Amino acid sequence: MKRTLLHGLGVMSVILCSGQPVIYLDFVSHNEETAQWNLTPFYTANRARLVTLAEHFQANGITWNMQSDWVYLSNVLSKETPTLTATTGDKNILRWLYEDLGVEMDPHAHESQYLYPDVAHLMDSIGLPESKVMGGAIHNDNNGMNVWMNLVNGQNGAVFPSAFWQPDYMMGGGTPNHVNDLKYYGSWNPQDTANYLTHDQSSHLRHIGVGCSIKIQDTSTVAYVVGQVQQLVDRVQSGASPSDGFYLQSIFFSQADMNTPAFYAKVVEVADAVNTIVGTGVAQWKTFKQAYTIWETDYNEQVFQWECGQIATALNADVAGRTVQVYPTLFTDRISLRSTNGEERYELRNSMGQVLWAGKHIEREDLSDLAQGSYILAVQDAEARNVFRVVKE
Repeated sequence: MKRTLLHGLGVMSVILCSGQPVIYLDFVSHNEETAQWNLTPFYTANRARLVTLAEHFQANGITWNMQSDWVYLSNVLSKETPTLTATTGDKNILRWLYEDLGVEMDPHAHESQYLYPDVAHLMDSIGLPESKVMGGAIHNDNNGMNVWMNLVNGQNGAVFPSAFWQPDYMMGGGTPNHVNDLKYYGSWNPQDTANYLTHDQSSHLRHIGVGCSIKIQDTSTVAYVVGQVQQLVDRVQSGASPSDGFYLQSIFFSQADMNTPAFYAKVVEVADAVNTIVGTGVAQWKTFKQAYTIWETDYNEQVFQWECGQIATALNADVAGRTVQVYPTLFTDRISLRSTNGEERYELRNSMGQVLWAGKHIEREDLSDLAQGSYILAVQDAEARNVFRVVKE
């Protein structure tokens, strides 16, 4: 069943699924624009880590999107000698990871010199298929010397002017220095840098949200990272997040950090522990392409938007100096209210904006005959008006 949600001021559409939704999980790595890849000992040591990690992931059904910048890709082109490729089926490391181990490859660019089309061209030169995912761009400002809006209808490269690339999806939604990154689940077509959360059907490029910022770092413990994944699962399974949402959660790590043995071991431990959660059936490992294909088919490309940590079980509003609480936002026959004085007026609208009920004391109304789906409840008195999303189950 299709239905429309209002989150804040934007109108969003989703698919109603039976039961609680499955969460899609994926490891994501960046290798960044750094000179250490030019050092042959560093490169080869990291290459060995890539081999063993990818083999472990494949053996345990764990997915991985490896997103590469131009410096690393240039070194793959120059450093993959016959001696090295002999250890990976006579293929360079990235071709082997993709073709033999199932690691998905996407371009990532800080765009200080190479634009995304230039990075996509390097990946093509390495023998990788074209990715339609733009890995880790800044959403609200310039990304180096470029801006993501230039890629909506495709763009030519700066270093390779004849190279043309048009992505379909933009992953993440970063900000300069990652100080205020977007932490949303779902997918929509951002309008522009100033109105990124506004869905614009006329725009080709879609955002694919990767949820909460779950990162494996030197200072993070295995228990902390795994606990974040478990917390997400608990929120969705408890109904604190919409039961009809599309949830893709990445677990991020820096590829260069794997050269440190303790960090590499931590990545493996996190993977194994999260895999135990997956084994309970509440989550599945999916690459970005696998996940967005599910969204395109099973969800019929319906737009969904939900911020990490947002709770759907109760909503509060300040009305005439009082905190009016609507609970539960998931209801079957009646909407309950707290801290009302009986003078508030209510409007209940359907997804098309039609008023289905208006008046006082909506908490007394039997709403069991309403169809399942999302509704908009407006609460108003002489001084304030607040709007809530409620869901009839």
